[in-house]
Amino acid sequence: MSIVLLIACIVVVTLIDWIAVLRDWGRVEEVAKPLVMLLLLVVTLESLDGAQRTAVAAAVVFGLLGDVALLNRIDAFIAGLGAFLVGHLLYVAGFAIEGLKPAPTAIGVVAAVVLVGALGRPIIAAVRHTPLHIPVAVYVVVIAAMVATSIGTTRWVAAAGGVMFALSDALLGNDRFVTPRTDRRIVVMVLYHLGQFAIVGGLA
Repeated sequence: MSIVLLIACIVVVTLIDWIAVLRDWGRVEEVAKPLVMLLLLVVTLESLDGAQRTAVAAAVVFGLLGDVALLNRIDAFIAGLGAFLVGHLLYVAGFAIEGLKPAPTAIGVVAAVVLVGALGRPIIAAVRHTPLHIPVAVYVVVIAAMVATSIGTTRWVAAAGGVMFALSDALLGNDRFVTPRTDRRIVVMVLYHLGQFAIVGGLA
């Protein structure tokens, strides 16, 4: 299958998933959401090579596992958190393989600290007296590392993807723990998908 056809398939399936989220079509989302990541995995394997392909493809696989864990029918939050945590670490590895430039990485660290301070602290505070406190805090630190290293590559599309992925996670955490709400699910999913696509596309 050509890369153009693969991308076309991803666009179609992603739009179907977004519509399913908007319309609350749970059964459709259960198929479309994992399929998006399966197609992205194929694109990753076709577009990257060497150790970077291994790291990024593995990150996409763990993203797929996280997506499945967070489906409404399953809602295994801890399993999803763990899967995405590993995925972020694998993206950090993929960015490191690309090569990190000192000055942009330093800027990335500052940006990540600002992002964590603004968006991560309220979530950590909300779970402070629960068993999720340490897992969520670790997750936030790993997200910060992912954002910093994505910027450090100076692959700006990939860096934008890292930021969008982090924003998606921040919204999801805020909606789940700080101000519980479900009406922003579409925003979370759009940022998440665009972030994943930009990371893979930016490194290709």
